[in-house]
Amino acid sequence: MNNTNGKKAYVKKMFSELAPDYDRLNRIISFNSDRRWRRRTVQALFGRKIVLDLCAGTGDMAKALLSDSRFQGMVVLSDFALPMLKLALKKLKKFQGRVFLICADAEKLPFKLEVFDGAMLGFSLRNLENLNAFAREVSRVLQPGGAGVFLEIAHPSNGLWGKLFYAYFYQLMPRMAGIFTRHSQAYRYLPESLKIFPPQKEVAALFAREGFCESRYENLWGGMAAIYNVKK
Repeated sequence: MNNTNGKKAYVKKMFSELAPDYDRLNRIISFNSDRRWRRRTVQALFGRKIVLDLCAGTGDMAKALLSDSRFQGMVVLSDFALPMLKLALKKLKKFQGRVFLICADAEKLPFKLEVFDGAMLGFSLRNLENLNAFAREVSRVLQPGGAGVFLEIAHPSNGLWGKLFYAYFYQLMPRMAGIFTRHSQAYRYLPESLKIFPPQKEVAALFAREGFCESRYENLWGGMAAIYNVKK
């Protein structure tokens, strides 16, 4: 997808169509590690009362947070792909009363100033049309002292591990997706989206410029993925 002006519409259509296969494919292509990464990411939000789950998809981040007894708050799931949210509603049925869903654009949120004390996102930073606009919106809706955690595929450091990752992510993974789903086009898009996504240091610096007093990242699996931690 090279036309950045149409990226938002393209991504919305792609994930709406992919929704039924999304969870299964995530497990396959990450060798089931995505669940472990999500559980690690949400730990920073255990003490929060109301958390905004951005680009919430089918609700895996929300499930990771709500399933841990150390979190006693509520989660508002926001996503612009309604088919994803419908699946999230089914997945989170047991947490009724602590879960609220809204169909919304992460770069133009419909919330008032300083509503949430926590925010999270899983594997969707690359899909945003304007990362700066997203960062400003998160800063706007977070309360002073609020925390954000964002999990994303990242750029491994140079060396053997990096070479193995890129061989897998750019060559083998799209072929695997083609075997297990009718939506192989979506998983050809994912490697392309990483090519133009900034390295971890640049992403952390961007959040620091957009209203966060703290912004850092933690590499997972040598940089195969990264957790970005921000604080307003």
